[in-house]
Amino acid sequence: MQLISRADKFAPAIRDVRNNPCPISTLPVELLQEIFAFSMTIKPSPRIRPSIPLEERNPPVFQATALILTWVCSQWRHIALSLPELWGTMSIYAPKSYCVQLVKLYLSRSGDDTPLNLRLRQNARRDYRAYRDFESCPEHKVTVEIFKLWIAQAHRWRSIFLYMTYTPPSYELPTIPADALCSLEEADLFFRERARDNEVVIGGLWANILRSPALRTAYWHDIHSELPAAPFSQLCEFGPFCPTVDEFLTLLPSCHRLRCLSVDTSKASHNPASTPLESTIILPYLECLNLSIAKNSPNVLEWLTAPVLRELKIRDTRDAAFDEVDSLERFLDHSGCTLRALRLRQERMEDEMPVIKYFSQASHRLVGLESCSLTILDATFSERAISLFTPQVVDNTLLVPFPSLVDLEFYKVVAKDGVLSSMIHSRAAAGAPLWAFDCTVRPRSLNSTGYPKDEEAMQRLLQDGLHLYWDFWDKDDTIL
Repeated sequence: MQLISRADKFAPAIRDVRNNPCPISTLPVELLQEIFAFSMTIKPSPRIRPSIPLEERNPPVFQATALILTWVCSQWRHIALSLPELWGTMSIYAPKSYCVQLVKLYLSRSGDDTPLNLRLRQNARRDYRAYRDFESCPEHKVTVEIFKLWIAQAHRWRSIFLYMTYTPPSYELPTIPADALCSLEEADLFFRERARDNEVVIGGLWANILRSPALRTAYWHDIHSELPAAPFSQLCEFGPFCPTVDEFLTLLPSCHRLRCLSVDTSKASHNPASTPLESTIILPYLECLNLSIAKNSPNVLEWLTAPVLRELKIRDTRDAAFDEVDSLERFLDHSGCTLRALRLRQERMEDEMPVIKYFSQASHRLVGLESCSLTILDATFSERAISLFTPQVVDNTLLVPFPSLVDLEFYKVVAKDGVLSSMIHSRAAAGAPLWAFDCTVRPRSLNSTGYPKDEEAMQRLLQDGLHLYWDFWDKDDTIL
């Protein structure tokens, strides 16, 4: 006869009494299912904050959110196992050998019809040349095994993101059947280095992707020497690519659904006499525009109108000072849009006056600015430019520039000690506090003692809840 202790006899009842008062235990199963499904959405990597330890700044090797949900309690395990869509999302960074078993587990629990959202990013910092050849690298072998499992389920792909430091050769991978990716909606592929005979892998993959009738998002990075025959009329997002300007102007009128566009005209050539358009191209749904400009690049903003544009990002690598100030103002005026996010990156500039001029002239179009990033690599960014974001008293009236601004980023700022922290404090006192502030400062001279006032003030702001990322560059341009 087996004896049962009083503790064992009443354990289920005690457990129920303890769990029932918990608010999480009172949620309906349907609501928990929605929360679980939302938690599986692949999100971009968060910004690096100083409060995050260095060893934790990289994403997890395998985003095992669904698996973790099964470890909480029996109810959550039952719910998680009953939702195949939870197991259809796999995000892998710098794959390890155990990732293969996890992929097999996720595929088995996702059923036969669940769409798959796949993300694989190899470790970009790994020195593969330390090995005799790429095939001897452990990460390469794991990548091949994962690809074999994923390709076998190619008909279920909904989204695919690949950042490949090294692409496996074609003889190591099975061929994707023609028209297998019929349900694929999103594709973002980047290949840094290529193995021998891997053009077959890349070409075959893109050929299947671009044949998908469900395709809405496609990003290709330096894969084609010419513009691919993509179904631009059905795409909502595409780029970055480097077409000729004539190709660019020819395809844009057919992009009726376009919401996000990334284009690199740094290598594009153009003959103004051959421009096929006499008026601007209207992109009625465009919300995000990302431009890369280099020497001799044409100004594509002159041909575009985006009435609902919310985010504008420009990367300028020309030798001359940033000379898009007037064109930016005209573009915003004839588009009639009000920007929410602006990111300007100028890699060669003698001073910050063009930026100051732009913010002064186009301020009426930036009144609703919520996020701003200014990067000027070869010039000082003085307190005069910083004063553009500092509240001022004019005619006994306090004027707060960009009152909706909650995210501000400066790079290689040179200013008097205390100016930056004073700007943040004055905005907070005027009722327009920042939520996030990223700043990289440089010394005013080789014998500079740094920014002791700002550093002390920034530490207090960090303790008060400001999301702060503060770096200091020395004379050799290395972060201290």
